[in-house]
Formats: sequence, structure tokens, C-alpha cells
Amino acid sequence: MNRKYGLDQVSVRLVKEQPLLANEGITNPESAVRILADAFRDYDREVVGVVHLRNDNVPINMTIASIGTLNSSLAHPREIMKAAFLSNAASILLFHNHPSGRLEPSKEDIALTNRMQQLCTLAGIPVLDHIILGKDQYYYSFREKDILPMDSMPYSTDLADINLKIAEKEAEKYGYRQEIKPQKSVRKSLSELKAQGEKKEDAVPSETGRAKRKTTAKAKEDAR
Repeated sequence: MNRKYGLDQVSVRLVKEQPLLANEGITNPESAVRILADAFRDYDREVVGVVHLRNDNVPINMTIASIGTLNSSLAHPREIMKAAFLSNAASILLFHNHPSGRLEPSKEDIALTNRMQQLCTLAGIPVLDHIILGKDQYYYSFREKDILPMDSMPYSTDLADINLKIAEKEAEKYGYRQEIKPQKSVRKSLSELKAQGEKKEDAVPSETGRAKRKTTAKAKEDAR
């Protein structure tokens, strides 16, 4: 009986909801605050959202990536980036509100901004700004405070600089463990191959040696 194997096929689509944004280009923090402040004014919890922009900074759409607690957003980069890829965004604008009205960024806000900048740079969808919305049109802009761009990520072109131990540790968290044999250097591998070849040559008798043995064996037979 032939057993058939199947692989599930899935698709991911964007679902449009009631629009919140006007048809206005977001070219600076002021225009972003004008559009978004009213929508997030009445939230009593921290909400993290993303505006997806075209090349000319006109918004494509916006999405709410996370609804957290009174003083924590609980945002994760994978949730923030998901809709950006589906929207074919050229860049993104991060924003979240502080229900308390205080606009100073927390350590978590700074860490999220730095992490998102690094990930988005690798993905080719740069973060234009991260805006904290307060009350009465007050805001805090990472770009205006010269916090963005943060330290750029160095890219290595040498394999010796790449440390895969970090990836191995992350994989072990999910129960994946694999014994990896240490790789030999090219020089050592070539030396071993050369040594093996020399052993084979010593094991195979030469044509001259074979001829001498045949002559000696024939001479003994003739003597008998």
C-alpha cells in the first residue's frame, strides 16, 4: 500500500479595518502626532502601533501591534514586522502612547527602538522615527532628540568573525541539540589525503617487483 504524504499550504493576507489615517504624508513628527494623537487619546493602556510608509512618506496603512498594560507595551519585533512585509512598506514609523502623560522613554522603550532599528535595517525597511504620544498633542520624538539613528551594526566579511554559538544557545531553548564535529582545516585535510595516497602506493607492488618474482619462480621450476 502506497502511503501519501502531504504538506499543508497556507497563505497570509491583510485584513482592512476602519481607517484611522487621513490622506496626508507623514514627513515629520508633527504630522504624525496630528494624525495619531486623537485615535490614541482615550486609551488607558499602552498601545504600540506601526505606520507603514511608501517611498514618498505617504502612509499605506497602520496597524496596532500590541496592547499592553498601564505602564508596559509588551511589544515584540516579530509582531511589529509582520504587517510591514505584507504591506510592502518602504519604511515604518513606530509610535506608542503613555497613558500617564509622562513622555520620557523608559529603558524598555529605548531597547525596543534599538532592536527594531537593527532588525529593520537588515530587512531594508528603516525606522524613520519612534514617537511617544502624550496628552494634548505633546509627544517625544527619538529622531528629534538625535537618538535615531543609533549605533550602526557592523557587517563582517570574514567567516572567522561570525560566532554561531549564540544561535546554538537559542536553538537549545527549543530542545534542539546536535553534536557538531569540529571541522578540520584545509591544510590538515590535504596532509591526511597525501598520507593515505602514500600508504596505498606502498601496499600495491610495482611492475618490476612482480616481474622479478615471476622470473625467480620459473627458475625454481626449471631446476626441478
